[in-house]
Formats: sequence, C-alpha cells, structure tokens
Amino acid sequence: MRDITVLGSLNMDLVARCPRLPVAGETVLGSAFATYPGGKGANQAVAAGRLGGKVRMVGLLGDDDFAGPLRQSLRQAGVDDSQVLTVPQCSTGVALIAVSDDGANQIVVVPGANASVVPQEVPAVQGLLLAVLEIPLATVVAAFASARAAGALTVLNPAPAVPLPEDLLKAADYLVPNETELEVLVGVKMHSSAEVRRGASLLRSRGAHTVVVTRGAAGAFVLSDAGELNIPAFKVEVVDTTAAGDAFCGALAVALAEGQALEPALYFASAAAAISVTRQGAQPSLPQRAEVEQFLAAHKPAA
Repeated sequence: MRDITVLGSLNMDLVARCPRLPVAGETVLGSAFATYPGGKGANQAVAAGRLGGKVRMVGLLGDDDFAGPLRQSLRQAGVDDSQVLTVPQCSTGVALIAVSDDGANQIVVVPGANASVVPQEVPAVQGLLLAVLEIPLATVVAAFASARAAGALTVLNPAPAVPLPEDLLKAADYLVPNETELEVLVGVKMHSSAEVRRGASLLRSRGAHTVVVTRGAAGAFVLSDAGELNIPAFKVEVVDTTAAGDAFCGALAVALAEGQALEPALYFASAAAAISVTRQGAQPSLPQRAEVEQFLAAHKPAA
C-alpha cells in the first residue's frame, strides 16, 4: 500500500439549492442553503481517507472561521493534516455553488489562501501523488517533477482546466479530466465518443501516459499503452453531482495505491462516484469503504 499525498485546495462550499440553474443575468429563487467542507483537493483527500488510504493533505487555509471545520473534516476522515498550514491575514478559499433539482451545478471558486501554495511547501513524495489545479500551476509542475524523480506514482485531475505544459503531461502517470476539461486541454469540443477518443489520443501524443476521461452518465473512457477501455456508469438516482469527480479520483488513487489492476480500480472509482451523486454536499456525500464494496457486490459490472 503506497502512502497517498494529496496536493490541492481547501474551500468552504456555500451551496444554494434551486429549481433550475440561472442563465446569465437571471435571478432564480432558491429553496435551501447550506455550508459544507469542500475544495477539490480536500474532497479527494477525504474520499481517499474514508476508503482506507493512508493519506496526508498538503495545502493552505486562511485564519478565518472556515478553517476549523475544514481541518476537522480532514481529521475525521483519518487524513494527516500536519502539512495543512495557515496563512495569516488571509481568507480561506470558498466555492459558491448553485445546485438544481436535477442535480446539475454551477460553481464559482474564490481561491483565498489556496493561491499562496508554493513549491517550497510541498514535502517529498515517494508513494502516490494526487493533485488538482485549484492551486498555482507552477507548484503542481514542480511537485510532479520531484515526485516522478523519487519514483512516486502520479495522478493529476486537471480541474479547473487550463492548457498544460508538456513537462507536466509527461510527469503524470494518470491524467483524469472530465469531458469539459478535456475540451480545454485539447481545444476541441467533445460532441461524441469518437471525439473523446481523439482528444485522449492527442494528450497521449503530447506525453500523457494513461488518460482517464470521466463522462458522467456515459461512464469513463480510458486510453493507455494497453489500449482502450470503456467503463459504464452505474445507474443511480442523481441528487447532487458536486463532488462526483473528486470521489472518482480519490477512489482511483486508493485502488492504485493498493496495487489493483486498472480495470477493477476504475470500477471501484466509478462505484464511489455513483454513491456520491445520490447525496447532497461535497464531503458529506463521499462514501466509506464498506459502502463501496457493498455497492459493487450488488451491482455487478456489465460484461
């Protein structure tokens, strides 16, 4: 079992429930409001911790009232928070999230302390490094170069998506975008499975090793040296999709850290994501290990 280091953001999610998402310039009357611990980095750390990974989180918090609950959520999931530091006179990151009754969402992230994560604050990684892009890109690039040099396994969730330098693509053993992020990475709209395949192939031609494209209800498409895989999605009743990608990435990291083969690792990740969308909130939706194993036992993968 490799140790897992998660490098990324910690945000407090401010969530408004509404009948439908507003269009530009429109006001929609909401039905409920809640705050949840979030941030893509912290979400993935909590997901991995609840699923049995040995996890430490690397990131920054502000010195405001949001910092305490975020740190407590990590600890309750068994995540080592000794590398989560506090930036004086700075706000903790926040995410403003609107969730429609059909489970779709719109998110605006204000980085706060997350914008101050620098390479010098990232400790050496020798197990598995999982990172997101809600922190400065230069820090992620430096961390991946160091981790690969030390023989670590690397997993990059390029969210929010920006064009990636080729040295980062080459340093990522697993690149895990969703379809929208894939569009940004390759500069082409994704309207079909064939276009997703071409996008993944283009990323591999630029140096990415294994590309895992998460596609929501369409499952996941994987392109690697061994060829391609299509992992169907589990059918569930969708309540809130906010942390589905984070559940998938955290679960995939745990499965890879345990040495699982890629295909069962992907089904494990898909099951964790499926459970998460049946619940409200980011970290509150993330499942425990026993829940994922029971779900997989009850929902045999399609042949």
